[in-house]
Amino acid sequence: MTPGSNIPLSAARVTVDVSAPVRLDVSGLLLTGDGKVRSDDDFIFYNQPSGPGVTYRSGGGTAPDAVTVDTAAVPPEIEKIVVTASPDAAGQTFQGIEPTATIRDADGGAVLATFTPPQLGTETALVVVEIYRRGGQWKARAVGQGYANGLAGIATDFGVTVEEPARAERARASGAAKCRGRDRRPRAGTPPAAPA
Repeated sequence: MTPGSNIPLSAARVTVDVSAPVRLDVSGLLLTGDGKVRSDDDFIFYNQPSGPGVTYRSGGGTAPDAVTVDTAAVPPEIEKIVVTASPDAAGQTFQGIEPTATIRDADGGAVLATFTPPQLGTETALVVVEIYRRGGQWKARAVGQGYANGLAGIATDFGVTVEEPARAERARASGAAKCRGRDRRPRAGTPPAAPA
């Protein structure tokens, strides 16, 4: 695939593997029509590996991390699932280590498409691909949109806020955020109350 291209999905369950020459943090965000998550439950990653219709699997450093989408189980108000990646090493950019997303039939394993964003530079996080619903049909789009401000940039765009360092430190001390030694734990902001 090339940036911006899309394909119809021939399988109801697809897995997106994201690999690179370095270890990556991969996640999936379930987005409504306004391009935002509804709550914490819509952010799927190493600390929260399953949500409505979407699961995360760690490759453990020896295989690619992956996000699986069961399109039949995705809530009707969710229009797209974006698959993101950032290097595990803090501050590392994607220059020279462009990731490859492989979209597979989750049940049979057949490769449906691959995408490698071309010529990255200062990006420290990427929206790699998205699985989206259009006219009742599920499709995959190659995106490759980069962010120079890491996971926080992606979080801000999709309505997720990054926990403050002091709060993350307290959570880590209590054992709540322990996972591969990471300091950052994105979480969704509280949605505004509905008007009366």
